[in-house]
Amino acid sequence: MPDTPAASAPHCDDPHDHTGHDHPPTGADLVRDLVKGLSIQALLIPAVGVVLLLAILPVAPLSPVTLLLGIGLGAAQLISLIATSLFVARTRTQLAVNPGLLAVRSVVDELLRVAAVLLAILLWPADIRSELGIWVGAGCALVWLILATAQTVTTRQRIARPGEWSEEAISTLLAHRVGARSTVVMRLLDVLGTVMFQVGATVLVILSPVLVIGTVVLSIGVGLSTLVLHRRPPAGRSRSPWAYAPFGLGLLALLLAVFGLNVL
Repeated sequence: MPDTPAASAPHCDDPHDHTGHDHPPTGADLVRDLVKGLSIQALLIPAVGVVLLLAILPVAPLSPVTLLLGIGLGAAQLISLIATSLFVARTRTQLAVNPGLLAVRSVVDELLRVAAVLLAILLWPADIRSELGIWVGAGCALVWLILATAQTVTTRQRIARPGEWSEEAISTLLAHRVGARSTVVMRLLDVLGTVMFQVGATVLVILSPVLVIGTVVLSIGVGLSTLVLHRRPPAGRSRSPWAYAPFGLGLLALLLAVFGLNVL
């Protein structure tokens, strides 16, 4: 990897005297920190899945096959995302930041969720609805956790391996003064927000089909916050309130679901 200006510039006149000098990280520093951070993240994300499964065991329905139905829901949502991405890539890349397309995908995802919970009720009418909702939502969340883990491992390998992609990524981060810690932490918060949203939204929908409107609004809110964030300079994204919107909305969905379980 060629030296960047930050890497090649001398830190001080005396190379052995580093007191009183605060220099920005070099490309090598950033690569090392990112590889370390992504390695930890690749362990933490699966741990979230294990904690999720342990947390829902006390409310297991009569048939744990509902978890597979949730995995099917997550797979269907993932296919919807891939289909949307292919459509954007083959038509106009500007559509990737189009709020209208984002809203359509959010509606499709929530309709898929409604179909999954209705199927669960039809297949297991003897089970308690709330328990079905929790397990279907957890299965859906597991799909996104697996995807996030795979993305983290792949990114770590590409960053650690010298090449054009790695050089361009590190140069971009250095140019915008984006640190490894903020990159890893914000990604982990997004993953946690996704897990909470999938479980919370599924419980809300199964408690009352009318609440699907609320889940659509929350889903669109998550997408819009991401669009707004990407329009901001990379250096200031971690300090923007919009960066925490996916986590906050996911937490809101989960809290509403808990409230609904205690009231309905």
